[in-house]
Amino acid sequence: MVCWDIEKNGFCPRAPDCKWCKGAPDSEWKPKGKGKGTGKGKSKGFFEGGGGNDDMMSMLMNMVAQMKGGKGKGGKGGKGWSSSGKFQVDESGGVLGEFTGTIRSFNDWKCYGFIDCDDLKAKGYDSVFLHGDMKKGYRQGHTVKFTAFLTAEGKVQAKDLKSGLK
Repeated sequence: MVCWDIEKNGFCPRAPDCKWCKGAPDSEWKPKGKGKGTGKGKSKGFFEGGGGNDDMMSMLMNMVAQMKGGKGKGGKGGKGWSSSGKFQVDESGGVLGEFTGTIRSFNDWKCYGFIDCDDLKAKGYDSVFLHGDMKKGYRQGHTVKFTAFLTAEGKVQAKDLKSGLK
């Protein structure tokens, strides 16, 4: 086998320690498997300027940054996918006050969950919607204090979460 650098550039930066520069001629390469591939692919990948893959790569890099707790596009860091950065608080239905409840469920992928609150259930509200931008670092099962408010549609939502253990 001949060193690739010698074939391309005429010299090898690793010489004399390069194991391929020993001057042995290239042997005829033959596939070992029973594959029937023709080697005539027409794909243009990330490094060849193919369309669409740059978007895929940037999406992948944002995912890695968010999982590590960094700040990706629109994210606020932290663990998982709990923030979109686009949520707008709509208090047009009025503020109900401060309550204590337990985060019943939360879907990190969809960026929302629900809080169970006995005081609000007594007032006729089943569960409180919790958007990922309001969740902070709290997780399912945590007891939290929050400000409950009604949206224009009359749905109860939570904001300003704090620890409910104090």
